[in-house]
Amino acid sequence: MKRNVIIVTLLFALVFFLTGCGSSYEEGGKEWKDNFIEGYNSWLQSFSRFSLTGDGTLKGKKDKGVDEYTGTYSAEYESFNGKEFLFGGTSLERKDGSDLEVVYSIKITSGSATLYWLTSGEEYTISDKDGDGTYNLTLSSGDNYIILKGENYSGSLSLTVKDTED
Repeated sequence: MKRNVIIVTLLFALVFFLTGCGSSYEEGGKEWKDNFIEGYNSWLQSFSRFSLTGDGTLKGKKDKGVDEYTGTYSAEYESFNGKEFLFGGTSLERKDGSDLEVVYSIKITSGSATLYWLTSGEEYTISDKDGDGTYNLTLSSGDNYIILKGENYSGSLSLTVKDTED
């Protein structure tokens, strides 16, 4: 574990160092540091998919959209306690844009449930009561996840996350 922390720290230090360095070397119209940052962004996105709740562990059925940030999800819950990380990831910039629309229908027959967006350590409630709605969000650099948290939750959730251009 300590070794992983050291490796990640060194990678971040290298990124910050290279971001400040200018260069006249260009490849295909891009400076090498731009290529490095794009590569780092791709690495972050591929690594962050492991933070999402695995399809085999989810209580419902998930159909992925163009990436880990979009798709549909529907589930029935019975006395559910815990969190499901449904959509999202970690990146510097999402390839398909940063504006998303969340269309949801949540039914709470017992217990409590909160559907929320986690971004840069801040939680924004999408819904914590029965109902249908739409929630628009703009992704920031870093962590962005849509999460369902249940406490003895019984009910259902239907969710569609899509680009606002769709």
